[in-house]
Amino acid sequence: MSDKQEQLIDLLDSRFRGEGTAKMEEVIHADPEAESEWHYLHLAVDAVQDAGLHAQVAAVRSAWVAQQSAAARPAGGTVRSLYRNVLRVAACIFILSGGAALYKYTSTTSAGVYGKYYASYTLGTTRSAGVPDALEQAYTNKDWTTVVSLFGTAKEKDNKTWFLTGMADLELKRYDDAIDKFQHVIAADVRTGTDYFQDEAEFYLAMSWIARNDVNEAMPLLEKIKANKNHLYYETVSKMSFRDLRIIQYKNLK
Repeated sequence: MSDKQEQLIDLLDSRFRGEGTAKMEEVIHADPEAESEWHYLHLAVDAVQDAGLHAQVAAVRSAWVAQQSAAARPAGGTVRSLYRNVLRVAACIFILSGGAALYKYTSTTSAGVYGKYYASYTLGTTRSAGVPDALEQAYTNKDWTTVVSLFGTAKEKDNKTWFLTGMADLELKRYDDAIDKFQHVIAADVRTGTDYFQDEAEFYLAMSWIARNDVNEAMPLLEKIKANKNHLYYETVSKMSFRDLRIIQYKNLK
């Protein structure tokens, strides 16, 4: 095993222990080869967990530990996380074997993930206090082009205006425009210290990135949402398959 592979496995171990590894992750993202191996490690672990292979992995681990114990080792040698190593090996075997695994790899796409988890945004009463203006009314009527047109002529634009127009752009498959507007909402909340439409903007920004096949951009947002049980879209994101997302990441590295 190379030093680079050992460092990646150490980093994965640190992730499981909840330790900070920002510096090492910066090094990974600066090295295409290391980034590819890193995504594959995550993909492998997810495959084992999803397939329920823990018992099989435990058996392999016992045999591997016995073999390592029988081999001569230098005094004071560093003992790596054996379980994580065996987990990676077992998962790789699982992923690379069988037609089902091959089908899963080839059939998993950004478009498929987007179609499975995207749902149009409905403006609720808590976000639509007072008499709805023309832009809100157009949005409620799903008149996306009118929403965009009214946004262009609006003299005052708050986060709701930016967000609803971003949603109209998303419905029109104008992903770059949607991304720009959702990012504006998030940046405005950062500047003012508020959270007006922040949760909505974060989730739909991630979905916009997925629609553009830029899963790498979506993952930090989705991981942030998944880690916050108070987020409006926590339940939605918790049901998403991160294994599918990592498959797409790995494919995009090719």
